[in-house]
Amino acid sequence: MKFKTLFLIFLFIPMLAIAADEPTGLANFAQKVGDYFTDIWSFLDDDVPSFFERALAYIVEKWTLMRIAAELEAIKLAWSVAKTILENFQIASKVTSASNALPQDVKAALVDMRFFDGVNIIIQALVARYVLRFI
Repeated sequence: MKFKTLFLIFLFIPMLAIAADEPTGLANFAQKVGDYFTDIWSFLDDDVPSFFERALAYIVEKWTLMRIAAELEAIKLAWSVAKTILENFQIASKVTSASNALPQDVKAALVDMRFFDGVNIIIQALVARYVLRFI
């Protein structure tokens, strides 16, 4: 127990370890004591808040990156599920068969305007959005 106390005294009171080449005296001792308390105050006032600020910034950064990565993977999963749904319901073939019922000149105009491609993309987006609501 005495060794621990002596060790802690030498560890936390560096003013006892005065170099031999420095002038000795009461003023030098007072300066060392003042420097010691100034260093403690600087540590508590500057270093500790800075550490917590950097630690919080690191945690928030990692959390944000993990959340973005999780959302990207969820979007990939939702698209694969939506694509499977579209293949099972054969949406593209139903749009094509519905377009065959139109007159030939109207169908040609809509194909030139890529109307059916747009309808197909909109339906795919709606199905993907519907699947994303579950995820």
